[in-house]
Amino acid sequence: MKNILARGGVEFVAVFLGIALSLWVDGINKEKELGRQKMEVYSLLKKQTDELLDYTKSKLIEYDRQALRFQLLIDNWESFNTDTIQDKKEFVSDIWFILSNAYYPDFTTYETLKSSGEINLVDFNTINMFGRLYKLMDDYKALHEKEKNWRDFVEDRLLRNYSKHFKEYSLPFDLLEFFQVAKNDDTVFAYLKSLYAIKRNTSTRVTVFEENLINLRNHLSEMH
Repeated sequence: MKNILARGGVEFVAVFLGIALSLWVDGINKEKELGRQKMEVYSLLKKQTDELLDYTKSKLIEYDRQALRFQLLIDNWESFNTDTIQDKKEFVSDIWFILSNAYYPDFTTYETLKSSGEINLVDFNTINMFGRLYKLMDDYKALHEKEKNWRDFVEDRLLRNYSKHFKEYSLPFDLLEFFQVAKNDDTVFAYLKSLYAIKRNTSTRVTVFEENLINLRNHLSEMH
């Protein structure tokens, strides 16, 4: 009887140790898998941030060029001559195409991770830094909406007050010719000057966005 009990006790301990060992190994494997997933999320976010930085740098170059062209128009309003412009279509596109010139950063990766819940694998600072980017985008969108409304006002004024010139010219690519016709229109000039101010402000806001992206990238590099 004692031998039977002894053997039973040994078998129980063996089973218990086997279960405990299995749970321990399973826990280690789950921890490793969680760590792997976490590093993968950081890697995806860093890749997106690098792409956003490249895009932002290219947009800032565009905005600098657009601001210079706007300044050329404003500073020479009374004597502006369209014949001095080498590429009139490009000039008009830079100062007038509000939608195509807008800043559209792609947050698809972050949004996907947020929807799947995987974003919860990263540290709080990372989530907080993305939150700041979204706040900056809200501020930019408000400025962009104002820019669009003011551009539309100028276009509407040209349509209403200078309609007879549409027999000779058309919008948008004859915009500079319309400006020559309307050079004595103080309202048109005032709105264009305000649009120029918005263009410079846009560059400033996107520069701040770029600075926050750099901080985010540096943080993600430390975490990854």
